[in-house]
Amino acid sequence: MRQGAHVARSVLIGLIGWLSLISLPLLLSCGGGGGNPAAVTPAPVTVTHPSPVSYGSDTVITQDYGGFKLLYDCTEHTALRYEYPLGFDTGYLPRPANFTFDPSLPAGCGQQTSTATYASVVNGWDRGHLVMSNHMDDNATFLLRANYMTNVVPQVGTFNRGIWLDAENVAECYRDIAPLTVYGGVVYTDPSNDVFLASHGIRTPDWFWKAIVSTDPLTQQPIAIAWVIPNQSNLGPLDSYLVSLDELDQQIGASMVAIAGVPAEVRASKPVTTWPLPANCSFARAAGSAM
Repeated sequence: MRQGAHVARSVLIGLIGWLSLISLPLLLSCGGGGGNPAAVTPAPVTVTHPSPVSYGSDTVITQDYGGFKLLYDCTEHTALRYEYPLGFDTGYLPRPANFTFDPSLPAGCGQQTSTATYASVVNGWDRGHLVMSNHMDDNATFLLRANYMTNVVPQVGTFNRGIWLDAENVAECYRDIAPLTVYGGVVYTDPSNDVFLASHGIRTPDWFWKAIVSTDPLTQQPIAIAWVIPNQSNLGPLDSYLVSLDELDQQIGASMVAIAGVPAEVRASKPVTTWPLPANCSFARAAGSAM
């Protein structure tokens, strides 16, 4: 029964997704993120942006975990960038209950010193995934690796379970329309909030960025969307943090973003609103604490 229900869901999402892309300009004019088309557009939010950061002589390595890759800073004990492809959603594996140290790091490469919750140090903070565990739930090995502390950083709890989840859900829905690639990373700019250095050996990210590159199934042309979002509570709607890929390069640094193969006109274009979520998109996710 579960397989039959999944096939039915897949057909529905596929059909709705095609219609969404056919009518994308009209849908976007009604508001992004699956909002009510009749709703009043919120007032724009004033957004400041990070400046590109140089990481000096830190030891930075690329870790390939099979389902995803991390650009990892051995000195700062943090991933700086992640990347992974997503195809049609076929996974239902439960997320591991525990976070673990990464056994695959090379000798001399440091990592966080604790797997304990950040909330045990400062209330209201989550162990936030960079690569969403739900996106790895078709492979037990990749799912386990997504719970390594190398894929985890301090996130404000309301950020993690709010606006960040909204961005993750865009990829979750649009993967069923056409294959896509998710890119993202963190930026550290403010040392005054680095409250987890003593307990975990990691600074507090000040900014998160995410980009999704896919293909319009009708024209077979690339499409892209990106956001730069501060790691804070009480943020505006996801639309307030939209940037073009060109702007993403300017704010984060082109060598760090490193998204290739996208035409210049797509890189320069910024959607008016976040891509609307197709109706009946499933957000089924594995059980387990995000804390």
